[in-house]
Parts: sequence; structure tokens; C-alpha cells
Amino acid sequence: MEGHQRNLYLYDRFNARVAGVSRDPVDILKYWADDLGLTFPLFSNPGGHLGVWFGALKKGAPMFSRTTVVIDRKGVVRYAKSGTPDYREILLLLKQLQQEEGGQ
Repeated sequence: MEGHQRNLYLYDRFNARVAGVSRDPVDILKYWADDLGLTFPLFSNPGGHLGVWFGALKKGAPMFSRTTVVIDRKGVVRYAKSGTPDYREILLLLKQLQQEEGGQ
């Protein structure tokens, strides 16, 4: 999450927005956001349906894996990768999406 916070200004250049999703309750997410200095929204999803939808729950695993997902303006998932985010890969994809949409 801290890496995404550091890259917010770059994501903003590509008109991309960041949000976090967790199964934690709202009060825990608020504490976590304050502690880490996060300025983007964190959403509580206690049932975990979003994690299932994005494939963040691996078969036989008791917990969701950290997954970075990029969704284009049409709602199509264009990128989903578990583990540590590859910020260069994400920024290159955002640049590609902007070009596809007729941006700079």
C-alpha cells in the first residue's frame, strides 16, 4: 500500500485512481490508513466476495493474497497480479490505456 501511496502522483497523470480492499472492519482500516499515511480510500469487504471475484483466494489457501488489479474505464480487468506490485509494469499499462483512449 505504501508503494501505491508513493506513486499516486504518477497514477494521477494517467487519470488512474487507487483504492484498497480488505476483509478488515472499517475501524481497523482507518487505523491502518492513518498509521501508513494513506490518502486513498480503503474499503471493508468482510464477506470477501471481491477477493474471490479478482482471484485473490488461491485454492486451498486460508487467506487472500495481496493482489493488484487495474480496471479500465469500461470495467474490464486489464491486469491482476498477486504478490508485490510491479510498479513499472503498472505504469506502462496505464500509459498504454491512456494512449488507447486517445490521451497524450
